[in-house]
Amino acid sequence: MAISTRRMSDVLASTDSGRLYRIEVFLRADEAGASPMPLAASRYILRTSEGDPVVALDDRRYRLKSGEVLTALSPRQDT
Repeated sequence: MAISTRRMSDVLASTDSGRLYRIEVFLRADEAGASPMPLAASRYILRTSEGDPVVALDDRRYRLKSGEVLTALSPRQDT
């Protein structure tokens, strides 16, 4: 059985004090090359660009291992 890890996206988030973090989102699947859709045996891995693990609290909030909570910034809208 092969394991495939693929980088999905990045999220820019900040703390209440204003410190910015880039959260990298990876998808790890137990079967490589199968489907572009996540499989049952897939899981998301989140970490800061420095490599610190991150836990998703909901779709806009994250927690660092230290317990500090981050809030995702809205994507910039170019008009």
